[in-house]
Amino acid sequence: METLKRKLEHSIEWKILLLSLGGAVTSFVCIFCVFLFTVFSTEEKLSLWFPLLKNNLSEEITQNISNSKKRIYVNHVIGDGVTLDLNVRKCMDDVELIAMSMTNYMKYPKHYKRNYDFRFDDVKDGEKTVVSRVSSGVNPRERSVRDDLALANNINDLMVSVSSQYTALPIVFYVISKKGYCLSINSNDKSYHGNLFSFLSLKNTKRFFDYRELPAYVIQNNTDGKGRLSNVYINNSEPVICYSFPYYDDKGVAGVVAFDVSLYDMAEFSLDSDTDHEWKRFLMDNTGKIQMSDFSEGVFSANADLTLKQIASANIKDLIKKMLSEKTGISLISIDGISYYVAYTEAPSLHGHLAAVYFDDEIRVSLEKSKENIFRIIDKKNSIVFDLIRKYRGVMCFVMALLLMLSLIISYRVVKAYTRPIKQISSEIKSLSKGNLDKQISVKSGDEIEKLAENINNMVIEIKRKMHSISRVSSEKEKIEATMNVAKTIQSNMLPKDFIVTEHHGNYELYAMNLPAKSVSGDFYDLFMLDEDRLIVTIADVSGKGIPAALFMVTSMTILRNLSHMMLKDNNDLASVVKQSNIQLCDNNKEGMFVTVFTAIVNLKTREISYVSAGHNPPLLLSRKKWKYEFLNPPKIFPMVGVSDLIEYEQNNLILDEGDCLLLYTDGVTEAIDEHEKLFGETRLLKIMNEEMLNASPDKIIKGVYSRILEFAGKAEQFDDITMLCFRFK
Repeated sequence: METLKRKLEHSIEWKILLLSLGGAVTSFVCIFCVFLFTVFSTEEKLSLWFPLLKNNLSEEITQNISNSKKRIYVNHVIGDGVTLDLNVRKCMDDVELIAMSMTNYMKYPKHYKRNYDFRFDDVKDGEKTVVSRVSSGVNPRERSVRDDLALANNINDLMVSVSSQYTALPIVFYVISKKGYCLSINSNDKSYHGNLFSFLSLKNTKRFFDYRELPAYVIQNNTDGKGRLSNVYINNSEPVICYSFPYYDDKGVAGVVAFDVSLYDMAEFSLDSDTDHEWKRFLMDNTGKIQMSDFSEGVFSANADLTLKQIASANIKDLIKKMLSEKTGISLISIDGISYYVAYTEAPSLHGHLAAVYFDDEIRVSLEKSKENIFRIIDKKNSIVFDLIRKYRGVMCFVMALLLMLSLIISYRVVKAYTRPIKQISSEIKSLSKGNLDKQISVKSGDEIEKLAENINNMVIEIKRKMHSISRVSSEKEKIEATMNVAKTIQSNMLPKDFIVTEHHGNYELYAMNLPAKSVSGDFYDLFMLDEDRLIVTIADVSGKGIPAALFMVTSMTILRNLSHMMLKDNNDLASVVKQSNIQLCDNNKEGMFVTVFTAIVNLKTREISYVSAGHNPPLLLSRKKWKYEFLNPPKIFPMVGVSDLIEYEQNNLILDEGDCLLLYTDGVTEAIDEHEKLFGETRLLKIMNEEMLNASPDKIIKGVYSRILEFAGKAEQFDDITMLCFRFK
C-alpha cells in the first residue's frame, strides 16, 4: 500500500489508471450480475431453442441457397454477356475509326502524301504489316488505281496500331475499295484452332478474285452510312461474322472497312472459364438458330434450329420464348429426364442471346453440404455454450463480488485525491477567461497537474505576445489591401468602358470584359480610333500574375497605344508598330517577362481588317458565308512580344461582311479548370459559340461564354485572368 500511495502522490498516470480501472470494474460487475441473473432463466430456454432452430433453418437454407445459386448463375452469364458485347463493340469502334480516317484521306487527298511502297507478298510469321491485294481483272499499274492505293496506304500505321491491341484475339481488319484493291492485316498468326487465318479461304484460298464479292462488301448497302453485321457463315469449318462500315470520297461511297472474327475465338477471348461449376454455353441469334455452342450434339448443339415451329418440347419452347422476350433470366428445363438450369442474357452487338446451361444436381449437392456444415456448427456451439455456463457460473459470482467491493473503496479515495488540484485549476481558469491575463495559477501537487498549471501560465504569456503580434499584422494587412484596391481601381480605369468609340459609323457592335484572377490583372484590352474610319482593337496577356504582371501590362498598353498614334497616321503598317513595341519592351527586361498580343486595324468604312498575332490565342471568326465560327489561324506563327528584339512581325488582312463577328480572348478562357482540374478547352468554346452564339450580340456573347465558364468551373477557384473582346458588323 505504501508503494501505491507514493505513486498516487507523484504520478497522474497512476491516478487516471486506478480511476479508470475502478469505473471499468464497477461497470463490468454490474453488467455481469445482470448476466448471471438472466443466465439461469435462459439456460432452459436455450436447450429448447436449438432443436427448433435447426428445423426452421433447414427450409430457409434450402430456399436461400437455391436462390443464391441461381443469382450467381444469372450474374455470371450477365457478366459474360457484357464482356462479349463490349469486345465486339470495341472491334466495331475500331473499324469505324479506320473508316473515318479513310474518308479523310479520300475526301481531302491534297492534304496527304501518297505512299507508293506497296506490299503484295505474303506476311511472314510474327510480322505485323499491312498487305495490299487487287481483285482479279484490276490492273494495279493503272494510274487511278495506283494513285488511289498510294493514298490509302496512309492508313497502314493506324491499322497496325489497331491490330496490335488484339494479340490474344485472332482477327483480321481490312479495307476494300470500290476500285477493287484490298488492304488487310491479321492480329494473330494462327486462328481457328491452329489453322492459318485468312478471309481469302472463302474463295478456296485463291489468291486472285474479286474482293468486292466478300460478305463485308456485299452486306453494306452503301446508302445510310451505318455499319452492318453479317449473318454467321462458315470459314475454315468455324462460324465467322464480319462487320463493315463504309468510307467516302468527294463522289460518295468509296469502299468499306471491316473485320472478320471466329465466334469461337471471340468467345474464348471474352468469356470466363470457371472450373468450379459444370456448365456449357451457347449463342443463339434472334431467329432461334444456334450460332455457337459448347454442346457437340443435342438440342443446344451448333447449327440447331430452335425456332418455335421446330421445337416439340414444351419446356424448351417456353425457354426460347423467354429468351426472345426478356433481356435476362433463368429457367429450369428437363431434357431426357435430367433437370438443367439455363441462365441467359442478351448480346445486342451480335443480335442474339448468350446462355449457360447448369446441371440441377450441383444445387442439390451444395444444399446438402451446406445444411450438414451449418447443423454441425450449431451442435458444436450448443455444447460449448452450456459447458461454459456450467463451468464458470459459480466462480464468476465469487470473483465479481470481491472485485466490486475493492473497486468501490479504491475509486472513492482516488477520485477525492485526484479532483482536488483539478478543481483549483478550473477555478483559476475561469478568472483567466474573463480577460484577467495577468493572473498566475499556483498548484503544488508534485505531479503532472502542477506541470499543467505551469504550462497554462506560460501559455497565457504567449497568448498576450501573440495578441500583440496579430494586432500589428492585421493593421499592416489592412494597409496593403487598401493599396491593392487603389491599384485595382486605377488599372480598371485604364481599360476603355465606352464601347461606342465613334459617332461617324453605326455599322458595328463592340463589347469587352476583363476579370482579374487576383487583385490586379496581367491581361488588358484596348480600343481607340486612329481617324474617322479606322479603329484599333487590341487584346493581350502578360506572363505571370499579380503586381509584376500588372506593371508590365501598363507599360505594354502605353507603348502600343503611343506607337499606334505615332506610326499609323497615314498607313496601316501594324507590323512595324508591333516590332517597335517589341524592341522597347525587350530593353531592360531583366525579369524576362513577355506578353502575347493580338492587335488589329478595323476600317469601319471598307470592313477591311489588318491584324498581327504575336503568340496569342487564335480568335474565333463567324463568317456569314459559312455561318459558323472557326478559329482564325494566321499563316505564320510569331513569338510573344518581349522575348527577343530581333523578331520581324508580319501582318495579315481579311475583309468582313455584314453580320460577321470576331471574338478575341486570352488563355484564361480556354485554360479555365473545374474541380477535377479538367480544362475548359478550345473545343468546348467552339461548340458553345456555334450552338448558342450565332445570332447573339457581342455583349451577350461575352456574358454567355463567361456564364458557361462559371458553370463548368463549379466551385473551382479562378486560376487565370479572363479577358474577352467581341466585334461584329451589323
